[in-house]
Amino acid sequence: MAPVSWIAPLLAGAISIATAGGAQAHPHVWIDMRTATLLDPQGRISGVRVEWLFDQFYSAYAEEDLDTDRNGKITEAEANRWAANALGNIAKVGYFAEFLVDGRSSAPASADTPLGRWRGGRVWMSFVIRPQAPVDPRAATFGYLSYDPEFYIDIRHPEKGVTATVEGPDHDRCTATVGRSDPSPEVIASAAALDRDATAPSGLGRLFADYVKVTCR
Repeated sequence: MAPVSWIAPLLAGAISIATAGGAQAHPHVWIDMRTATLLDPQGRISGVRVEWLFDQFYSAYAEEDLDTDRNGKITEAEANRWAANALGNIAKVGYFAEFLVDGRSSAPASADTPLGRWRGGRVWMSFVIRPQAPVDPRAATFGYLSYDPEFYIDIRHPEKGVTATVEGPDHDRCTATVGRSDPSPEVIASAAALDRDATAPSGLGRLFADYVKVTCR
């Protein structure tokens, strides 16, 4: 079993399969992410909705956990229960998220509104992460990242399409821009060389993370 006990409750299945199959290198699980920055009536950022679509390999293994009545069909209620449980499990690691306000880093103060679905043979979930206090994007530089620090999970916005948006009053005055990470060849090689049982260097996943910057006029 991989030494990352804090993701085991959410991703035990995928890690077990990767270990049993002799897989090497990080990551082992892939997530396509879409995000939406949420504005309150005063035009302040009150949260970010995060949507994750898990890869087919992990989803196939997780299907049994979602189908709690074992009838071969996954209902919205079953998927919602799974998502709520998953959100509780990742709370201990700050929901795999980081806010940056005027360059100052902080973990989300809380998260809410977990939703789950089974979409085309893949697990989908969403939740809203909240900053310590609402942020005025016209007065402060605001951005966020979502990543697994140990890079067992690769969480990124897809290359194609609009994958980061802004919602709420006067949202058309704001833009959300996805910045792609550019890890060095040495960092990429280091991640690729990690054995399945190895402990990744602290913060490895951050070097591969997307950074979303939100600006409003």
